[in-house]
Amino acid sequence: MTNPRTTTLLVEPDPTGHHFQAVAAVTRVASESGPVVLLTLRGASAEPSYEVYLAADVRSGRLVVHEVFEGKVPSTAEMARVAATWCRRADVPVGTLMLMDGDQALKRWWYVARPLLRGLAHRPRVIFMLTRYPARLALTDLTGWRLRAPKAALVVAARLTGTLHRAVGFSGREDTAAGWLVKRVRDPHYSSAHSRDRATWRAELDLPADRHLVGVFGALGERKNAPLILDAIKAAGLDADLVLAGVFQPEVRAWVDDLDDADRARVIARDGFLSNEELDRFVAAVDVVPLALTNNGPSGIMGNAEAAGVPVVTTGSTVRAREVRATGAGLACDFTAESIGAAMRQVLHGPFTMPAGIAGGEVTADEFGRVLLGVAPR
Repeated sequence: MTNPRTTTLLVEPDPTGHHFQAVAAVTRVASESGPVVLLTLRGASAEPSYEVYLAADVRSGRLVVHEVFEGKVPSTAEMARVAATWCRRADVPVGTLMLMDGDQALKRWWYVARPLLRGLAHRPRVIFMLTRYPARLALTDLTGWRLRAPKAALVVAARLTGTLHRAVGFSGREDTAAGWLVKRVRDPHYSSAHSRDRATWRAELDLPADRHLVGVFGALGERKNAPLILDAIKAAGLDADLVLAGVFQPEVRAWVDDLDDADRARVIARDGFLSNEELDRFVAAVDVVPLALTNNGPSGIMGNAEAAGVPVVTTGSTVRAREVRATGAGLACDFTAESIGAAMRQVLHGPFTMPAGIAGGEVTADEFGRVLLGVAPR
């Protein structure tokens, strides 16, 4: 006897960055059991990320998108109300309701959603993706525990009220533990380009062929700390240029525009959304990818770099530090220009050898989607 078909309802109001990439990974897995519906921001279909990540699934009928939210960060009450409304009107009963970025909603979901879900004829299984839940912590990491303990308590509260059935959080790519209260999912870890073809990618992207290139990519805002990376290049005396490629936030655009002539000559700025293939080629074209981020979690760009055979220099995250030590794919350092510069110098001039393969194996989009949904591997 086959299992009955059910709808998977995904809630992701924010189309920016690579939020829709995660939606696409879940869609491919969830569509095996029935329709997949995405509730997102009004106007999301005009975003470049929509065409890159979702348009093919929409055209094939694998995914149906409804633009229902007025802002990228709707209130928990609004998300619960809208989701419950769609659960009532679905032609095929909603079997799974997933909030793709549930960190903020977790605070109030356990009591806001309870009466709305209790009133449904067919109550769905509710899954939260937590993008800021530290999977492993040292006993001395008080900052990490202050973040983790309240979220763990809220997960328990939501499960006791029947408003949450599964919570999943990012872990490092070297971490194969399943997790208990919050399940662990490794960030996807693959690339369509490789550094062995660096000369080809540089020619295609109009990047200098004879310079060391340091790359900072993705959604480029203050948290990527591009000025600190440029200071690190100068502090280490590196004969290298800084490549900035991705969507620039206003503060980054203003910083680039205000650089003096000497610094501007060392910055290659490409302001615009990058498709998967474009991002992979930019990453594979550079010599090192520094990640000066203070969020204590894994990085999608780090996964691109490791899969492309490009070393990473990371600072500001014990999760990323554990990953590079386990994989051998880069160096961890302190959050200073001098330390970052010294690590980049070691990567570029030795002693450092990039491993030939990916320790722990490639983390595919299929694995990512199946762990989120709690579906067994094929």
